[in-house]
Amino acid sequence: MATNPTPTNDAELMVLCGQVVQGCLELEGEIGVKHTPASLLQPLLDNSHASLFEVDKQKNERSALRRELRERDLESERILSHCRLRLAALFGNGFNEQWESAGFPDRSTRVPEVFAKRLTLLAQLAAYFTANPLHESQDMRATAAICEVTHESLSRVRAAVDHHKSVLETAVQKKNATLKRLRQRLRSLIDELGMLLPADDVRWRRFGLNPPVGESRPESVVQVMLTAMGQGTLRAQWPPALHALLYHVQMRMMGGGNFATLSTVPGTETLLQNLPPGEFIEVRVIAANTQEEAAPSPASAALVG
Repeated sequence: MATNPTPTNDAELMVLCGQVVQGCLELEGEIGVKHTPASLLQPLLDNSHASLFEVDKQKNERSALRRELRERDLESERILSHCRLRLAALFGNGFNEQWESAGFPDRSTRVPEVFAKRLTLLAQLAAYFTANPLHESQDMRATAAICEVTHESLSRVRAAVDHHKSVLETAVQKKNATLKRLRQRLRSLIDELGMLLPADDVRWRRFGLNPPVGESRPESVVQVMLTAMGQGTLRAQWPPALHALLYHVQMRMMGGGNFATLSTVPGTETLLQNLPPGEFIEVRVIAANTQEEAAPSPASAALVG
């Protein structure tokens, strides 16, 4: 049904399904919905909310693990630099057999640029200092114990990052499967309503849907969130508006002038670039479809970095 396409955007899907479930609770007995009642849609909607929450949670955990890995890796580079300075005092700066016996790769005395080689070198230096304790220096933080602890810590976080990749992939797959089932049920209900309701029946709107004979006016965007990205760029984001197919993004300098349309986008975010740094910018969004436009959203302001 072209008038009521199944949303491909996850956020828009969840908003519409919430409206549809409410419509079913109010009207399914009255109009005779049998194949896709609220009792079938609500559990799918709840599961979809849970799966989206789980994906967001896992993404946040991935970000935290990646930050920890970067911190541990920076610490490993510092430890390797200390060890390099200690060994240079013993072996000289040029690569030789002693550097090779300590584990430095690629016939170089430099700290490796590749993560895997840094990890390996930490283990080899721990073994080297264990075998040659007179070459250790506690003051310079070049000891077998320090190298071993750093290696174990870095290995642990790297393994956690690798493991979490599969955890996140599983969560995304589950989310996609859950939302696919929800879209199928939503499509089934829309098709069922097409057989139960006249094309011009106003009760379509009670389900958050458009009567097939016409297109409902879109609702207004309720809020625009602005994030300064630096280098004269703002990110504008907003929640989806019911019945909207497009969004006109408008801007003006704060405190004066008329709003000017910068772009029209189908999604719910965009980047505003090449803005004057140090200026306050006001942004508003107008939801639209092929027939009408909604009233503009409230304007939001941000300082351009």
